[in-house]
Amino acid sequence: MKSTMLRGCLAVSTILLLVTLRAASGQTPGTGAISGIVYDPANRVVAHAEVIAIEESTQVTRRVATTSEGVFRVPLLSPGAYTVTVTATGFATSTAHGVQVSVSQTTALNLKLVVAGTSSSVQVSAGSQMADLDSSTIGGLVDQTAIEELPLANRNYTQILALAPGVIVDLPVPTQLGRGSQNVASDGATPTANNIQFNGIDANNLTQNSAANAESSQVGVAVPAPDTIQEFRVQTANFDGAYGRGSGANVDAISKGGTNHFHGSVWEFVRNNIFDANDFFSKLNQQPRAELKHNQFGASLGGPLRRDKTFFLGLYQITIS
Repeated sequence: MKSTMLRGCLAVSTILLLVTLRAASGQTPGTGAISGIVYDPANRVVAHAEVIAIEESTQVTRRVATTSEGVFRVPLLSPGAYTVTVTATGFATSTAHGVQVSVSQTTALNLKLVVAGTSSSVQVSAGSQMADLDSSTIGGLVDQTAIEELPLANRNYTQILALAPGVIVDLPVPTQLGRGSQNVASDGATPTANNIQFNGIDANNLTQNSAANAESSQVGVAVPAPDTIQEFRVQTANFDGAYGRGSGANVDAISKGGTNHFHGSVWEFVRNNIFDANDFFSKLNQQPRAELKHNQFGASLGGPLRRDKTFFLGLYQITIS
């Protein structure tokens, strides 16, 4: 039994190692965008201005130009913080730092240019919630801090999908071994109406569009370690056709990526009956605590393969119960 579980965990870990290798370019779903309007000092739109978006941790650069109405849109951006620079003839360069892009959302950013000879710089707080003015999609974002710091009985992100408005999920069973995947229901839809994607790739259960089969919570979609996930968004209504055929919740998870600097982590998540209190009813009947031994070991390493061009993030995790 233990050897079977061990082989299964090794297989899942290998898949995660391959999935989390990602280059600088993005895809949709699994990406975000920046859009806005460029104005001159008299609040008139500036046409054909050059807009440059630079991902701050990788220096990957995207260039677009404003339309005749002064509108620009930089699509297919990997989630993260960006520096946006606007240049136009006769005007000084205007720069916005710390523009945060999240998965499945368009960040609105309007910039005003000043005449040549002066400079303009805008500091955008990376932690601030930017309004999505280009979409009527309803949903909620769960960021890396919440994923890593909220208590997860089985280190399974599906247990906090209910942080999004309109989503309900069963209460996880702390003593249950295995993945502990939780099915969610959105705005009255059934769990089989959901659509789950990881880095823009279909991650649905092959037999049901759910995180776990109805017969058992031990099988279902692949569950990456929380240390792998950068953020995820649960869309519950009004999302467009790019997010599949599901009428329930659309779960769009994105993994962390490599940067221009090598970085990594090592962890152990341990659950043992010697650390837990006995169940109330078991103690009442003078029964001993249930046997519980659950250990998850793992490590991650990320960095550049080709500086400013291609990056990697590899993760390995093993579960012993």
